[in-house]
Amino acid sequence: MPLTGNPTLLFAMPSVLNWLRARPWVPALLALLVLLPALLLNLGLLPLIGDEPIRALVALELKLHGNFFVSTLQGEHYFNKPPLFNWLLVGLFQLFGSVEEWVIRLPTVLALLGMGASLYYFVSRRLGWALGVAAALAFITSGRMLFYDSFLGLIDTLHALVTYLGFMAVFELGERRRWVALFVVSYALTAVGFLLKGLPSLVFQAVALGVYFGFVDGHWRRLLSGAHALGLGVLLGLLGGYFAVYRHFYPLHDYLATLLDQSMQRTVAAHAWWESLAHLAKFPLDFISYFLPWTLLLLCLVRPGWRQVLREQPFLRFNAVLFAALTPVFWLSPGTIPRYLFVLTPLCFTVAVYFYQQFWAERRWPHRVLDAVLLLAMALVSLSLVAVPWIPAAAVQPGVVWKSAAGVLALAGCTLAFGYLPAQRLAWLGLFLLCARVVFNWFVLPARLLTRDETPYRAAAIRVAQIAGHAPVYRLADTHVDNDEAFYITRGTGHIVYSSTSPQLPAAPAPNAFYLAEDRCLTGRRYRQYYEFVIDRGIRLHLVKFN
Repeated sequence: MPLTGNPTLLFAMPSVLNWLRARPWVPALLALLVLLPALLLNLGLLPLIGDEPIRALVALELKLHGNFFVSTLQGEHYFNKPPLFNWLLVGLFQLFGSVEEWVIRLPTVLALLGMGASLYYFVSRRLGWALGVAAALAFITSGRMLFYDSFLGLIDTLHALVTYLGFMAVFELGERRRWVALFVVSYALTAVGFLLKGLPSLVFQAVALGVYFGFVDGHWRRLLSGAHALGLGVLLGLLGGYFAVYRHFYPLHDYLATLLDQSMQRTVAAHAWWESLAHLAKFPLDFISYFLPWTLLLLCLVRPGWRQVLREQPFLRFNAVLFAALTPVFWLSPGTIPRYLFVLTPLCFTVAVYFYQQFWAERRWPHRVLDAVLLLAMALVSLSLVAVPWIPAAAVQPGVVWKSAAGVLALAGCTLAFGYLPAQRLAWLGLFLLCARVVFNWFVLPARLLTRDETPYRAAAIRVAQIAGHAPVYRLADTHVDNDEAFYITRGTGHIVYSSTSPQLPAAPAPNAFYLAEDRCLTGRRYRQYYEFVIDRGIRLHLVKFN
């Protein structure tokens, strides 16, 4: 509705804007209120996808077989990741008495909130509370995070939080000249990162120390100090203690070899030369596209004197140089996927929001272009929600009219505030994106539930568990069962889906057990079939008992 056609709105708007202008904390408070609905609404709606079933199934099997040091996946040894994330999941299973999807995804939400709080704390200490809010919102609401990874039960967000805390421990404790604490705390966090994801944490720690002592503190000799040796001792003690316990249950060779292989799989050594060249060419644009709209703020570095700004601000210099030093680790690794880059984005956003906010008043062309692009995009998204009730997949959702109307009003309000309150633009942009995520939860996630391939797979696996009851379900010989089906069957029956050839099982078929078998495995056998279904790649499975 045009403002000229409604005198009440026309006269009310300046007073509202003046009220908001005098209270710059309002968008931050509103973002805090919207944050939990944005991250939690329909969190457990979709079935587990991608690597989620692996994380969930490994944790569930730890709980069932009771050995918390030796991980298994469908009853077979699993060496790809250390077990710390799985320990966390088991703790949540026990705490909530549930193994539902929302519990599996809860660590990601908690880590995301932790990262937001950490960014606010460290950035606001050095650059002011408004930039702390902007940096926190930038990480939480960047495109790839907000509309994909924030509702998946994976390790990477938690690993990024632990890694970022390690970086900040190096800088903050270094600036206070507390060298023993710097090395002890940062290496302890490195050990935690290793127990989450393996070898990359060692690389990140080495680069962070090199950047701080080479470009901020300027005293390389501290790396040869007794304090550094103590920090290394903490790292070796924590990791050595874990591996010492592990080797009592299983030899270390396969475990360590697999951890090394997992790290090498992403590098140039494991990929063809043309894949490496393609990745080199695409990486900058991919990075920008993954984390829109906040990566557009990097345009604001296109100004004279940016190097001088970094020289004068040790905190900014540490973030910028560390970002530049870590980027080649991913740029030269063709196997890099978007969620691995979460360790880079806090560093990037800290620098980007500073250059945007600090130099906005100069109104150079990058700022003018960026503001125009963001304002246009926000207006188009706000207007597009008017059509939601006429989209078939959304029209069937309950409350579609009032939800779409609320979405239009919220997003349009944020867009107007973005346009008229330039000093608060980054906060209003973050609030806009959080409101968009609520709308996404209302309409997109239920629509995906109806179209995802994993939805019928989950239903079939749950049906298998219902038929089996408390009886075990095993894989016959080398029958292939995907990890998502195995998870739902294990959750329902309380038994690990072992292969029938596993040394854990007797050679002869157990009379009370059910077996999942492909057609080729049943030739010449006498059995009774209870259920039949198809999994990924068109593999047909039969749930049988043998005579």
